[in-house]
Amino acid sequence: MKRLFLITGFTVFCAITVTAQESSDTTIERNVDVVKEYNPIIKDAGKISTMPELKPIETKKRESTYSVWTTPYDVKPSDLYPLDYATAQPIRKKEDKQHFARIGGGNYTSLLGEFYTPLFQQQNYMMDLDIKHRSTFGKVKISADNYEPLNSDMKSKATDCDTKGKLRFNSTIRRNKELSSFVAADYDAFRYYGYDDAMQSLFNQGYMETGNEEFKQHFLNINANARFKTKEFIGKWRYDFQTNYQLFSNNDDFSEHTILTNLCGSYRMENYTIGLDLDMYNILMSLPEESATYDFEKAENMNSHTILKLKPNVVFSGEIGKINIGIKATFGFGQGKKGSVCPDIFGTVKLKKDIAYLYACVTGDYTVNNFNHITKENKYIAPDVRLEDTYTPIDVYAGVRVKVAKRVDMDIYGGYKIINNPYFYVNKMRPLVVAGDTSMVMTRQFGVVYEKNAGVFNAGVSLGYHYKEKLDMTFDAVVNKWALEKLEYAWQRPDWKLDYHASYRFTKALRFSLGYQFEGGRHAYVNKKAVDMKNAHNINLGADYKFLNWLDFFVKFDNLLNQSYQSWYGYDDQRFNFLAGLSLYF
Repeated sequence: MKRLFLITGFTVFCAITVTAQESSDTTIERNVDVVKEYNPIIKDAGKISTMPELKPIETKKRESTYSVWTTPYDVKPSDLYPLDYATAQPIRKKEDKQHFARIGGGNYTSLLGEFYTPLFQQQNYMMDLDIKHRSTFGKVKISADNYEPLNSDMKSKATDCDTKGKLRFNSTIRRNKELSSFVAADYDAFRYYGYDDAMQSLFNQGYMETGNEEFKQHFLNINANARFKTKEFIGKWRYDFQTNYQLFSNNDDFSEHTILTNLCGSYRMENYTIGLDLDMYNILMSLPEESATYDFEKAENMNSHTILKLKPNVVFSGEIGKINIGIKATFGFGQGKKGSVCPDIFGTVKLKKDIAYLYACVTGDYTVNNFNHITKENKYIAPDVRLEDTYTPIDVYAGVRVKVAKRVDMDIYGGYKIINNPYFYVNKMRPLVVAGDTSMVMTRQFGVVYEKNAGVFNAGVSLGYHYKEKLDMTFDAVVNKWALEKLEYAWQRPDWKLDYHASYRFTKALRFSLGYQFEGGRHAYVNKKAVDMKNAHNINLGADYKFLNWLDFFVKFDNLLNQSYQSWYGYDDQRFNFLAGLSLYF
């Protein structure tokens, strides 16, 4: 509590100081950007971008993700895929607004295809199309080192075929307004290839591999969005309105429809800005009439419902920094928490321009855990397991970002949060009846367990180095320590996470990349006991070579140490693998 009072007092002091500075200096421009809660400026650990110069920052802390880097997609789409096989980036990016195509392949029968085209573009509007395909059809070794009952490795067919496309439209209206929309679709067909008691039974019968023919699944995600906003303040007003429709369905005839409406408005006064964010989730559930595999009738959190989130705030901005003072209020109708309120106070102080910035925050949040969100975190969750929403009543953190050398910037932060009903993935058990006897066996899918209240200490450091257009390096280290009441561990979540990446341009046409990722301190809950999960190490090496102005060649080698680490308990990732191909610009 002492830390909470100190940081709260610090942020209020910053507000008074910034307001006083505003009153004495009338030459300051007050083009204040209201930062939305769901659009942080500081990115997740392991995914930061180095910049040539240190820029003023917003006070949104980097959040550490808890799955291994093999997550299929982040909450914001990325190029990571469910199996940890190689990915490669071209020297030039398709954001150059030229036609782009990429083809490639590698071991484990991995295939890559990508196509981008600006369908039309004029001075004030444009439309483009982006299509991506990634697939792998190889067999993954389930390592005996990871599972005590196995005496030798066993192969499992880890088919995964993912295709997605996005059609986007953007138009500028009278220079200061923007109308945009997109329609996106993602179809992912895969197999539950992981270790379970059924695989153990096959192993005992002498089988050394399984095709998993009966363990198939597919996800279809359709996302349609329309948005209208002002690019800057028009007079004293600035607003941003958008509505989004999300469809999630699978091959069990289950579907979830989410309509998300967001309105962000702000009104600029002489010395401050008043703002209001409104998010409304309308979630409609459609359950199968019957299922031979899952018990949807007894599944929890499957009601159609509405979640309303209100975030009023006041933003003070001056020469020495910025502070936001507000609250977050959430109301659930039909399901979810009926009512909750948490603070939303954060600010940045400029210690020395372009050299050092201090930031601190006292906030909280309410996270809507729909299937569209959760399956991007763990695609192997059972279809009849729908998570409760997560409520964080208090999240306190502070940090400093400094330019320690001409081309080196550093970010150090730490904090503590209290979470109501946090969820942790555990391997799901199901009853098996043999000769009249019932026993519980482990499956290849996941359920969750909840902790009533939990505290988590989070600290990290990030370093970035940039030398002209020649060399880029980033390093991130994150530690998470949980305080739990009834659970022994924060199941399958790492205590430590490291991420290093370097990119070196040897010549104008040739570029090399080197990366290392580590996750440690993970434990799984299996058959009512804790099991240590091996630390995950991944070293990768890549190269891009520009043959012609319109042709690049790329190659990427992944998991060079040939490690048998797990993304989730039961799911071993691909060992040494590579991907090579061509990128074309036309």
